[in-house]
Amino acid sequence: MAKLKYSFQDKSLVSIKGERWKDIPGFEGFYKASNMGRIKSLDRVIPHPRLNQQFVAGRILSQSIAKNRNIKTGEPMIDLRVSLSKEGSQFYFNTRRVIYSTFVREINYEDDGMYVINKDGDGYNNCVKNLKLVTKSEKSQRVFIRERADSYLKTADRSKWKNYGGYTRRLPVKQYSIKGKLMGHYESIREASQKTGCGQKEIILVARGIHHQTKGYIWRYA
Repeated sequence: MAKLKYSFQDKSLVSIKGERWKDIPGFEGFYKASNMGRIKSLDRVIPHPRLNQQFVAGRILSQSIAKNRNIKTGEPMIDLRVSLSKEGSQFYFNTRRVIYSTFVREINYEDDGMYVINKDGDGYNNCVKNLKLVTKSEKSQRVFIRERADSYLKTADRSKWKNYGGYTRRLPVKQYSIKGKLMGHYESIREASQKTGCGQKEIILVARGIHHQTKGYIWRYA
């Protein structure tokens, strides 16, 4: 039998060398994730309309592959996804977020606006050691560094940005959480940058509506 390239393709319940399993947060007793990127259901007894109860053996779950073509390179961008069920409800997750939340720390995009990426850029490789938590800004910068997209700042017509470096930076701004809660009010972008650690350019781009958020915050001109 040919050796499988990625661990998630291995459907055997026998653990891979070096593989560790942990309960998935929120699905304890139902599913476990491995540090190799695999996910399995556990043995369970479920209701049955005729037999009253039915035993269901645990198994390694199949992971669906989502491919989105990169506009610049034409290469596919890979995301592995998994479906988990609990108490009659179905839930769909990005596999790398499940693995990261299980082995590193729990994350909630709506609260922190953070992304989990594959360090080597290979979406099939969701081993925990290949995962990294980044902000949207860091994720975008990585795309430019890998030359998978052209920076807006690189291609934009700056002749229309006469006030970009002066007057614009002196405008007052308001800081909001991802959920829209007002976090602060600053007399200038320079002050906002100094007190929050967010870059001035990033704040301006968010305030202009070019970017959605930076470091988990939304900015609007006051």
